[in-house]
Amino acid sequence: MSDEQIKLIEKAVANALAGDMDAINDIEDRVTRSKAKAALVKAKRLAKATTPAEDPSNTDELKVGDSAPTEKSLSEKVAACLNEKFPNSLEAEDVNGHIQMKGKNWFKIAQYLRDNPDFLFDSLQCVTGYDFGEGEDLEVRYNLHSMTHNHTIEIRIKTDRNNPKVPSVEQVWRIGDWFERETFDMYGIEFEGHSNMIRILCPEDWEGWPLRKDYETQETYHGIVVPKVKDGWE
Repeated sequence: MSDEQIKLIEKAVANALAGDMDAINDIEDRVTRSKAKAALVKAKRLAKATTPAEDPSNTDELKVGDSAPTEKSLSEKVAACLNEKFPNSLEAEDVNGHIQMKGKNWFKIAQYLRDNPDFLFDSLQCVTGYDFGEGEDLEVRYNLHSMTHNHTIEIRIKTDRNNPKVPSVEQVWRIGDWFERETFDMYGIEFEGHSNMIRILCPEDWEGWPLRKDYETQETYHGIVVPKVKDGWE
């Protein structure tokens, strides 16, 4: 790594520690940007490790019956951060192992979850759909993982059954290409901004969305009778 890159990373990390994350996010070279993020994580850990321990003599003793504050779960931390960074982005305040979000700013939020050094969700593990039943909403569920912090989270976004659309995150996590196409193929949910929003399992001219609860198998396909019973398929 050149001296120029080292100086750029050091300056960006210093600015990020002061609260300016754009200093790192605006680095054009992807490799240098990744190294800067890793350096920021390391700097935060070092700062935390070298912070002097609080002198017990300077703190009030816990009263009988008092208990130490319960540490927030990862989902609660992420939800609180998103609520501050993207106001009104959460669908529900209650966080139960997953975060229920609105779809409006999903693309920007996905970038933020990937790049924020406290989270670094650099791996999209799965995208799947869910049907709540005939006449009810559909939902898209995302499982995110951080290889740096080794933690996971699930994001859920509901969408109107009659016009199901959610912003694509294919350009945030490239593996999202196939995940989103499969969800589209099975549930008919369109991922806006996807570069190639076509079926991936069924023929392009197949009728209906096979994993919806109100799905009815078409009688024939190009003159071939479609069997309704799976006997002999397995």
